Amino acid sequence: MFYFYDDDFINKMEKPLIQPPKWIFKYIWSVLFLLMAASFIIILFQETSAIKYAAIAIFFVQLFLNIFWTKVFFKEHDLKKAFVTAVILTIIVFLMIIYFFKLSFLAGLLQLPYLFWLVFACILNRLLIKLNIKKTDL
Repeated sequence: MFYFYDDDFINKMEKPLIQPPKWIFKYIWSVLFLLMAASFIIILFQETSAIKYAAIAIFFVQLFLNIFWTKVFFKEHDLKKAFVTAVILTIIVFLMIIYFFKLSFLAGLLQLPYLFWLVFACILNRLLIKLNIKKTDL
């Protein structure tokens, strides 16, 4: 998946009951990145405005946070830091969607599956913490 993906780390973790099978993640993320790209292209073709530039900036911030979460989770194995990053990412994506909707209904709509997946990912991340980190570490 990513150059720092660690199968051993994932395989050794206790997983929550709502954890999807590992194989499904590549399909979900492929669809989400296609939707992100499509909505971003729609935004690029909108009339120049302060809202457009803000939307573009927020898009790149969320993209950075998305990559950062992957690094923190899969390379650093820091579940707590990954959870905080995921929550911040979800908030930023929610803000981005508001800006996208101001520019294009379709661009905002295309981002909603991403937001829903991030909320689910936050829940999964929190459950992984609960199942895999000693109570004294919380």
